[in-house]
Amino acid sequence: MRNIKSLNILTHKFYRDAFIMMVAMTLSNFFNYLYQLLMGRLLSPQEYGELFSLLSLFYIFSVFFTTVNTSITKFVTLYSSKKEYGKVKLILAKGTKTLGILGIIIYIFTVLLSPFISSFLQIDRDILLIVLFASIPFGFLLPVYQGALRGLQRFGALGISVSSWAFFKLIFGVGLVVFGYGVLGGLLGIFLAHIAAFLLTAMFLKDILHYDAKGDIELRNILTYGSLAFLAIFAYTTMWNVDVILVKHYLSPLEAGQYSAISVLGKIVLFAPGAVGMVIFPKAAEMHEKGEKHFHVLTRGLAMTLLISGGIVLAYALFPEFIITFIYGEKYLSVAPYLWRYGLAMMFFSLASVVVNYSLSINKTGISFYLLGLLAAEILSLSLSNKNISTMVNTLVGVSILMTSGLLIYIGRQRNA
Repeated sequence: MRNIKSLNILTHKFYRDAFIMMVAMTLSNFFNYLYQLLMGRLLSPQEYGELFSLLSLFYIFSVFFTTVNTSITKFVTLYSSKKEYGKVKLILAKGTKTLGILGIIIYIFTVLLSPFISSFLQIDRDILLIVLFASIPFGFLLPVYQGALRGLQRFGALGISVSSWAFFKLIFGVGLVVFGYGVLGGLLGIFLAHIAAFLLTAMFLKDILHYDAKGDIELRNILTYGSLAFLAIFAYTTMWNVDVILVKHYLSPLEAGQYSAISVLGKIVLFAPGAVGMVIFPKAAEMHEKGEKHFHVLTRGLAMTLLISGGIVLAYALFPEFIITFIYGEKYLSVAPYLWRYGLAMMFFSLASVVVNYSLSINKTGISFYLLGLLAAEILSLSLSNKNISTMVNTLVGVSILMTSGLLIYIGRQRNA
């Protein structure tokens, strides 16, 4: 009887927390896509393609930030499950100092490389990259505190933090573009959003800062785990971003802008169920640390993700012209036939995200090598294939299906081992 009651409580808590994060992520996605769509309206297709290629580049850099979030979540979950809040504070203190310094060093390094990156992306102004990369130091600090909230399973506060960043980006970015700063204003809005969201997030952890930072944390274990998690997250994140960067390099500015339009709409399919992975990770990690069964967490996450993403893809397949015309206007109508296929690729990427989160939460970091190999194959295929929108989209669909299938087979074998 007690086991049935515990299962009911677990089920209720899982869906409740998933719902909280779903609302937060929906708000975040709404603000993000409002930012993208307003930029599409306010900027020319060429300027929009320039802005979007830069944002895609930053998303690849953000793999460091996601790795920090994942690693902090993992070990905050470990210590908080044992009520060792002094060690949680110690993680925050050391993480703030170490990653703050690392962020500054990486920023200086990227500024030095900006002329070469500008040349590859066919961008005339190095200042755009300098402003974009100015977000890197705060980009390292923000996930330290968000990861702590996630590991403590304070999903209400985490939801506010996540959605606030997108809200601040929208307000600052669009405002600066309206005032005539163009692409530069859109990028400057991201920098200001990082600062504002960091200050807000730190406020939610004031109680943890009152504990004495005592005890030893397994720094070597954190670094080992973080290194393998980085490889997995880097490969996964790059796989759904690298196509936009290569399109900017290989196709004309007009085609790159058109591709950016379907990419923005397509990634709604990827980001809409993003809350599921955020909830799965700390819950599966806690059950794993306590020796409890946790595979049901994965199956529930996959079911929720398929329901959300699949519904959006169906809408794209039935009403592509209406959706593109309503959002962007008729100037992007020529890419309507590719919308549902791009959405299908993003659906499989969203399913893969659930499996990646689950795998990393239970220390199955071996997936990183499979993902790296698949990333190399994707880049090679995109670089050697015919340089047109149709081929790019079809390649993305194939890669996403192959990745999801391989991850599910891996987890299935690990479970039966």
